Amino acid sequence: MRPTWKSTLTLLVAGVVLFLLSASGQAGSYWESGPSWLGVIGWFGFLICLLLLVASGLYAVVLRMRHPLPPTA
Repeated sequence: MRPTWKSTLTLLVAGVVLFLLSASGQAGSYWESGPSWLGVIGWFGFLICLLLLVASGLYAVVLRMRHPLPPTA
């Protein structure tokens, strides 16, 4: 399975949404009165998305190095 632009974009959008959600329940933020458990879910979800983005990028780089594109005429 190769990482595609669609899966990379999906992970990126999910990461941004989860990062914004992580502000819930944090002092001094817009969502200060929100539930803190929602902020925890957002923060750890963001970290998982970030890890998956890095792993996907490394996989794509290694795959490209092992199987380079044929030269075009």
